[in-house]
Amino acid sequence: MTACTAVITGSSQGLGKGLADAFLRRGHNVIVSSQDPAADTAAAMELATIGTGRVIAQSCDVADAAQVQRLWDVAVRTFGAVDLWINNAGYARGSLPLADQPPAVMEAMLRANVLGTVNGCQVALAGMRTQGHGKVYNVVGAGWDGVYVPGMLGYATTKAAITWFTRWLAQEVAMQQPIVGHISPGMVITDGFLREHLLTPAARRPGRDAYVNMIADHVETVAPWFVDRMLANTRNGAEIVWLTPLRMKWRILAAKFRKRDVLSRYGIS
Repeated sequence: MTACTAVITGSSQGLGKGLADAFLRRGHNVIVSSQDPAADTAAAMELATIGTGRVIAQSCDVADAAQVQRLWDVAVRTFGAVDLWINNAGYARGSLPLADQPPAVMEAMLRANVLGTVNGCQVALAGMRTQGHGKVYNVVGAGWDGVYVPGMLGYATTKAAITWFTRWLAQEVAMQQPIVGHISPGMVITDGFLREHLLTPAARRPGRDAYVNMIADHVETVAPWFVDRMLANTRNGAEIVWLTPLRMKWRILAAKFRKRDVLSRYGIS
């Protein structure tokens, strides 16, 4: 198998780091990137011991188009080409009603989740058109399917926007060489997820904990699954979904007979 190169934004921790780990274990090269240079360097050093692929760190604020272009340039200068570009960087904050939400919180989510994804697609597709190949995947989340998510109005709105943006962009590039798609991991337990989860009011925590235990997954469960499918996919407009409605229904049904527990690993019972 020929080694490819993947740029993953928001990959110093969480799902992005898990994806980087899975690519490296399959012998591919990875560019780790977030807004935190120290975290990027630490992640790259840790990941460098995994697999046979190479990993470098290049920090980037995805809301800044010039920094996104620099991320592409560094990747190409180091590895010769970018085969996969994964817009994973995202920001999830705020469980307050919109009228009570600080404007800065909403702006941060819109900049990171929507503008950051648009910038990544624009830079990656321009570069891939020049090199003659490549795949761009956008990571969607709660709200991507149009279902209302209580307490996550801002974040869910950004993910719904990304879903439609990705679908329309796939149509726009349909006759070109690069392909566009999205991945939907469902509920994955990351540091960011735990931070927001622990902000749940005490009265709602037991129900919330039970729901998370029914349907959530660890990073190492979903990341390799997605990497294999992103590598194998050749269809423009692909929507690669882990927590399908059928899988969710099955887990909820199975919970009546077998208790599933994913939170205890993090000291939550």
